[in-house]
Amino acid sequence: MRIAMICLAVLGWLPSSPADEPDMARLYRAARQAAVEILVDGHHSGSGCFVSADGLVVSAAHVIGCPERRIEVLTAAGERQLADVVAVDLGHDLIILQLTAGDRTHPFLRVADQLPPPGVPVWLCSSAAFRRVLLQPGTIARDDLTFEYQDHFVEVTQIAAMIQEGTSGGPWLNRQGELIGVQSGTVTVKGQPAGIANVAPAAAVRRLLTTKEDAQSTTLGMFVDELWLLSADELRRYPIGWEGMIVQSVKPDGPAAQAEIRRGDVIIAWEDTPLRYRDDFVRLLRNCQPGDTVQLTVFRPDNTGRRSVSIQIACLEAAWSR
Repeated sequence: MRIAMICLAVLGWLPSSPADEPDMARLYRAARQAAVEILVDGHHSGSGCFVSADGLVVSAAHVIGCPERRIEVLTAAGERQLADVVAVDLGHDLIILQLTAGDRTHPFLRVADQLPPPGVPVWLCSSAAFRRVLLQPGTIARDDLTFEYQDHFVEVTQIAAMIQEGTSGGPWLNRQGELIGVQSGTVTVKGQPAGIANVAPAAAVRRLLTTKEDAQSTTLGMFVDELWLLSADELRRYPIGWEGMIVQSVKPDGPAAQAEIRRGDVIIAWEDTPLRYRDDFVRLLRNCQPGDTVQLTVFRPDNTGRRSVSIQIACLEAAWSR
């Protein structure tokens, strides 16, 4: 235990003593200079930050919403500049923008090499609830990535924090002031924030900055969850002890709808792999390519029993072709 604590201290990930507190004022000043606000069709839509000196900006893809929008970036210096979309990664809810004019050098945030471990404090710099450039604390809440459904499945890390409107696209920072993630969404219970932020990880940001090409995020056009999350009354429709993915919703004209999968169906297996956890199901999906065809074993609780369904995988970014 002592050796582990020493290693974490060397890496700078342990909460420090009062005498060794990071200079939060300096961290805030650096983050504030790199932070931006995103205007879409003239309306304040979210937050972001510069990730290169030549005017590349990262934000959350849902802040822009769809192609062919008028995008402007409001900088810390008060400049309002037009921006173009460079690339999107809808599977991580990320978008890279480029200012269209000017040769000015911009303060920017370095992308961290890795995520801090669970329990380590981090900070979000964003225009929360349309109050300009606030610094808010959070705590890394897990040591791996998970998938959350935000109109489609998004791979995220999770941070314990209360998040407000306007923070989407804002950078999460480690104590060195490096970008460790981009604010994407929040877990809610009955429509209220549950104190868990969904954050696109730094590795996904780095990939998009390196390729500057749209990702190829796979989708089946449906929302699924673990069968055992249903209420006791709902579970009575299914055999006792069964496991699988319960289909909660299906997008019209998507791959699942075309394969005649309906709400209430249970996906028992992916090819020959039995299904238990949602993350495993989405990870199998994301390991495929758009256009691939897979066989799902599906159970429908109407006395029709099991059936094998052939379904072709689609691409989330297809609508963003430019």
